[in-house]
Amino acid sequence: MIVNKEAAALRHAVDAIVFDMDGVVLDITESIRAVNVLAVPFYLREILGWQASDQLLSSQDIEMFKHAGGFNDDWDLTYAIVLHYVIKQHENPETDMDTLNVIGEPLARYARKLGEKGGGLARAEAFCLDKYPWREREIIERNYRKPVIRRCFQEMYAGDLCQRIYGFEAEYYMGRGYAYNDRNLLDITKVPPGRKIGIHTGRTNEEAEIGKEFAGMTELVPPEFCVTKQDGFHKPDPGGLEMLAKKLGVVSGGIYIGDTLDDLRTVRALNALSTVPPFLIALVLTGPAGAANEALFRRNGADIVASDVNEVLDWLKAS
Repeated sequence: MIVNKEAAALRHAVDAIVFDMDGVVLDITESIRAVNVLAVPFYLREILGWQASDQLLSSQDIEMFKHAGGFNDDWDLTYAIVLHYVIKQHENPETDMDTLNVIGEPLARYARKLGEKGGGLARAEAFCLDKYPWREREIIERNYRKPVIRRCFQEMYAGDLCQRIYGFEAEYYMGRGYAYNDRNLLDITKVPPGRKIGIHTGRTNEEAEIGKEFAGMTELVPPEFCVTKQDGFHKPDPGGLEMLAKKLGVVSGGIYIGDTLDDLRTVRALNALSTVPPFLIALVLTGPAGAANEALFRRNGADIVASDVNEVLDWLKAS
């Protein structure tokens, strides 16, 4: 576990712990990350009728967009990658998707350019679409159907939980939901007593409730202390964490336990506001990229880099 001097000095002041969910409380490698990889070829193949195998993307490809920033929302990330392939097919109409993966604009360069522009879906859409006149753009957008892309993602993730989580029955994907592959990472007995506890996640309310059930956190974190997609804040916007800190009544300081650079950027942006007591950022190595992110997190100045959430809780409990 790596702890910088500022974190060591502030450890005793931390009276609130805020958890990210995916990659922190839950191992999503075989659930959400699998859907990240598979929803794109599923949409291209099953909805558009194009040739696209399940090997079109890898987890490492998804990680590039996470590092670019602005893609904490997995729906936005999926839209951006689908759009990349829709543009490629528009420019090379006789070529199948797997071949398109190795010609034209490489996916890695696309992700890097988006990162240079600040990341996020709005910049991805501007980058991909603004160069086309409106008539040609209309043709492209016939294949870029965000409501259907989102529904494919939701159905693959939820499976027979679709009705409970999203309020509809599956229409396109009839397989077992990948949500069942979520694996709990949190030893709830390690949560230090007497601390204010919250969750700040990019999941929807219903997805977060399912996640809390899997992790045994339903009683620990009531809905009012769980900030989700419905609250309208997308990391690295600090508004969600600021709102949660005020709801929790943080007095002297907090810690946010995350697993991505957007989590780090969120805490930095929050501390720059100076509207709530300062937060530390602890980044754990249980996200889909695992220990490969250690050097990246250290290089970007995380206060704490830990193997998992329980190591951070042990450190807090010792204070």
